Amino acid sequence: MPLSSIDVKRLNRINLYRAVLREDSVSRNDLASMLGLSLPTVSQNVKDLLEKGLIREIGTLASTGGRKAGALSPLANARVALGVDITRNHVCLAAVNLKGELLVHRRSQTKFENKTEYYKDLAKNLESFVDENELSEIPVVGVGMSLPGIISEDGATLLNSHILSITKPLWIDMPWRFKVPTRLFKDALAACRAEQWPDTTPSSFFFLSLSNSVGGALVIDGKILHGDNQRTGEVGHMCVDTKGLTCYCGGIGHYDSYGSALNLAVPGGGRLEGFFGSLLQGNQEFSHILSAYLDSLALMVVNLRMCLDLDIVIGGYVGGFLEPFITELRHRVSSLDSFENNAEYIRLGRHKMEGAAVGAALYFIDAFIKTV
Repeated sequence: MPLSSIDVKRLNRINLYRAVLREDSVSRNDLASMLGLSLPTVSQNVKDLLEKGLIREIGTLASTGGRKAGALSPLANARVALGVDITRNHVCLAAVNLKGELLVHRRSQTKFENKTEYYKDLAKNLESFVDENELSEIPVVGVGMSLPGIISEDGATLLNSHILSITKPLWIDMPWRFKVPTRLFKDALAACRAEQWPDTTPSSFFFLSLSNSVGGALVIDGKILHGDNQRTGEVGHMCVDTKGLTCYCGGIGHYDSYGSALNLAVPGGGRLEGFFGSLLQGNQEFSHILSAYLDSLALMVVNLRMCLDLDIVIGGYVGGFLEPFITELRHRVSSLDSFENNAEYIRLGRHKMEGAAVGAALYFIDAFIKTV
């Protein structure tokens, strides 16, 4: 069905705004050339965005021989979205602006309990986070909440979560003061959303999230696939050893028992920073622990590659620390790969900090951009 003239105008304005958000400074002529639009169309859309307080004039660009072009820049902090990542033992908070930049974040040790007091404390925690970081004067467009579990298609209900001991659907009604939309997200899918922002990643890949629990997300042609039961990417519960360790779900030999960030954080005093800091200082015991971790990770990666034939992006808490060891991981994967000998299809996620909280917030940033 062809788009109406109103739809075309709206899409032109959205695309132009996205283009300005990607740049530090850009001229009207550049936008016209970039988007294939006429200069009058660009000028009208720029006028609308200026009036809405979403972009600004910042002087002129360097001359290329003629009249200097006026420069435009996004007001990236005109709106903010908040992200909350809930794990069994921690809460991570993040504030993200219209460019998708992580402005501030905070992580605290807070044990999850499905009780009214827990949710009240969480609300107070988020409100103090906003006030302490002087964000209260910026309009909040939404609050995204990331959790380790299966989320309903409408993002309103946590259907179940082994790791949080939620066995029946749970509707979470947060008592915070922000009168804005709230939505729940599966943690790995939220982190994958952050990896996709902006649209510079390959259109198809598998995102492997290595946090306190292991998850994943399958992206095909830029879209995250959810599956018939919202369980696509549950690689943490793939069996890698039928006589192996017991998973928190009760299963035997599931990959989560081997790939969880806790396998590294616990020896490091409860923090990955402690583990990798000591490792890089020559701790031999930690070297052996990491070697075993990389062996199981290599097996998971090569199996995903054999099944999907896609790039594998490694994120989550552990992904943020693996850069010094990526060559070693590729070597281990290559030794298991029957078809390729370099494993260049493995890369690390862009977000080293709080990817799930950022991704949950970005849902609302994207939703706002579509309304301009």
